[in-house]
Amino acid sequence: MIHFKNILLTVIMFLVVFTAGAQMALSPSDTLNLEEILITGNKAKEINRKDINGKILELQNIHDGGEIFINQPGFGVLKKGNYGMEPVLRGFKYEQLNVQFDGGVHSSNACPNRMDPAISQISVEDIERVEVIYGPYSVRFGPVFGGVVNVVSKRPVYRGKVFSGSVDGGYQTNGNNFYTDLFAQIVKKKYDFSVNAGYKNYGNYKSGSGETIASSFKRSGYTTRLGINLTQKQRIQATWRQSFARDVLYAGLPMDADEDNSSILSVDYGIKNLSESLFSLKVKVYGAYVSHLMTNKRRPSYKATHSKTPVEARTFGGRMELGISTGARNILYAGVDFLHVGKDGSRERVVYVNSCTGVVLPKPKTFYDKVWQDSQKNDFGLFLENKFSLGTHVDWLVGLRLDQVSYAINDPETDFANLYKNNIKPDSRFVPEMTTSLSWRPSHGLLLQLSTARAVRTPDLGELFINHLSVGMDAYEYVGNPNLKPEINYQTDLRFEKQWKQVHVFGDVFVSFLQDYITARVDTTIPRKFMPCKLPKYTKRFTNIDNAFKTGFEAGITWRFAKHFIYDVSASYTYAQNKTWDEPLPEIPPFAAVTSLIYKTDKLNTRLNVRMASAQNRVSETFNESSTPGYTVFDWYFNYHVAKFMEVRASVTNIFNKNYVEHLSRPYKNMDISSLYYEPGVSFNVGVKFLF
Repeated sequence: MIHFKNILLTVIMFLVVFTAGAQMALSPSDTLNLEEILITGNKAKEINRKDINGKILELQNIHDGGEIFINQPGFGVLKKGNYGMEPVLRGFKYEQLNVQFDGGVHSSNACPNRMDPAISQISVEDIERVEVIYGPYSVRFGPVFGGVVNVVSKRPVYRGKVFSGSVDGGYQTNGNNFYTDLFAQIVKKKYDFSVNAGYKNYGNYKSGSGETIASSFKRSGYTTRLGINLTQKQRIQATWRQSFARDVLYAGLPMDADEDNSSILSVDYGIKNLSESLFSLKVKVYGAYVSHLMTNKRRPSYKATHSKTPVEARTFGGRMELGISTGARNILYAGVDFLHVGKDGSRERVVYVNSCTGVVLPKPKTFYDKVWQDSQKNDFGLFLENKFSLGTHVDWLVGLRLDQVSYAINDPETDFANLYKNNIKPDSRFVPEMTTSLSWRPSHGLLLQLSTARAVRTPDLGELFINHLSVGMDAYEYVGNPNLKPEINYQTDLRFEKQWKQVHVFGDVFVSFLQDYITARVDTTIPRKFMPCKLPKYTKRFTNIDNAFKTGFEAGITWRFAKHFIYDVSASYTYAQNKTWDEPLPEIPPFAAVTSLIYKTDKLNTRLNVRMASAQNRVSETFNESSTPGYTVFDWYFNYHVAKFMEVRASVTNIFNKNYVEHLSRPYKNMDISSLYYEPGVSFNVGVKFLF
């Protein structure tokens, strides 16, 4: 087992040695103005990128990392509870999206039911912006299959005085929710330091029809960041964050989370202008540890069986990248990265009642079920990304990546090993990926962009090694498959953007051809393992399907008028088909549109937001997926600078108390609740922020 303490020591030693060597390579007269060393790509629009500004998240009073994406074109949100939501982009989800922090920091869920996705391990109040790449069009920050979500956290910025910060808090009526946050920073020429800490206490909310939805949670966390400007040309920065969730209820899962704890350390080093052609060197190392405890003590099943599942996930890695100017019109990024993910843990079941016969046992029996079987995944990658200016108006980007991926399963369950005749360790494999984009700006404010890529995703640890656990939205047990092939995505995007003085228009059409797509299907040769008297009596096994495809679009218009008004509208749709099984792919968000009328001045920012979604009747029978009706929801947000030191905010969400459901928010099928998982009804929210 790899201990987090050893990861921390390795990170520190590596950075000390590397920094000392870099110091010796510099002359004392070198200068540097390094604004930020944590970036996800070139600022020019050579890839299909969109930024979500942190100020918008603050205005909308987002409480969970996954909630960020609800109003974003192309996105849906997969919700099992009011905590730990996950983004779904064009139907790509989980490890099909490369979710990371600060340009390369990765973490992973410990819970097999994904109660604790990576996006939940950062406080929303600590986010400066979120960068999204629509499609597999970057090779610099790890393997990318369906898109990149990079969460950029706040770093200290000089605001006219050495010490500054803010304190804010608020209340929401639907759920009797309280939240508070503190941010403080010290910024000097040679160094800067900041701390962000917050606490949330959310209760069960009521739907539009008045039904109480199990959704309460408590969350606390903090982030500290220290940056040192070693010289004017180089900087080192360390970030340490921890989050602690307690008593989290999940209406969409068979258990709840008593505890969820995550710790993430990252250290960045950057230097620029090492020579005439070598304009940057960036190094990042990080480690993450997640411990998670889920139980059924709040569920009816607790009367018969006491279940608790302590699990853990260990993630560490790093990257090094060189920026090279190979000519007046050519920029090359070359580098290496590494990612290790290890997971372990067991479920303890103390059985008091035979669930098949109803007979109370004279003496409780205790069983232990291996959840992750002490499994590991390692990914070592090499990448090259080259941008060449073909002329004044045309840029050509080419990216190549090669990954070497290996696995281990160190503590297999006997029945799992027997199922595959002890051939349970997947072979190591080399995975090539390629992308290219051509950007043409024929006139001022106009961009035409054609991007295409071959992307590959190797199976995750759950798909390979999970053993008879209910990890889906249905009541089936799922079993992993060590013989899975990697998924392959051949994708092309055609994007159009036009910027006039007051109007911005964009449109993006994509098509994705998928081979060896990974999903799960009932296998009648594998009977149910736990409570065999219950239905369903067979198990779902992860498998590849030969062919599938997706196609769709995002489009939008932003119009600024009458000095302070902004009108914004966007729409998106994804059509996805499993060609091999002749049915729709599961968990695809329906057609959706979002429109906003905004009034904004230096002191006042208010927004009326309308979100519309159509019914989703294209559902997968194999996945046991439910159809969902369409809806229209109105929200109003208000933020006002009362004084230089004080802001007030207010909002009314779901103004007309609509009883509605998001398509990706279906409850666990084997629970005694309604077949649809309804969203919160009307809520009145107030907050205040003091700046110092």
